Amino acid sequence: MINQYEVPAYIEDHIPALKKALHQFPAIFHIYDTVGCFSEYTDRQLREQNFPVAGRCLQLAGKLYERGNEVVKGAITRVFVPALSKVPLGDAVNRIRIYGLIPDAIYGLYIQQQLIYNGNR
Repeated sequence: MINQYEVPAYIEDHIPALKKALHQFPAIFHIYDTVGCFSEYTDRQLREQNFPVAGRCLQLAGKLYERGNEVVKGAITRVFVPALSKVPLGDAVNRIRIYGLIPDAIYGLYIQQQLIYNGNR
C-alpha cells in the first residue's frame, strides 16, 4: 500500500517532468499539494491535447487510487478527480479520447464529479 509520504517519489518515478515542481514545497508532508501539482500538470497535458503524457498521468492516478492508503485515496478523490472533471472536453472526438484514457479505478468517481460539476452550472 502506498502511503502519503511515498507519493511524491512515486509520481517523480513515473512523470520525471514533475520532479522540480514537486520539490518547490515540502510535498512529502502535504499530500494535497502534491496531488494538486500532479492534477495541474495532467490538466495542462489534456488541454494541450498531449494525450500520450496525459494518459500516463491518468493511469498513474488510477494506480495511486488503487494502491494508496486512505489518505492517498482521499487526495485523489478530493483534489485530482474534481480538477479532472473541470477540463473542457471539447468536441465528441476529444471527449471519447479523454474518456478512454481514464482508468477504471477512478472512472466512476470522474462520472460522479462530472454530474455534480455540470449540475451546478
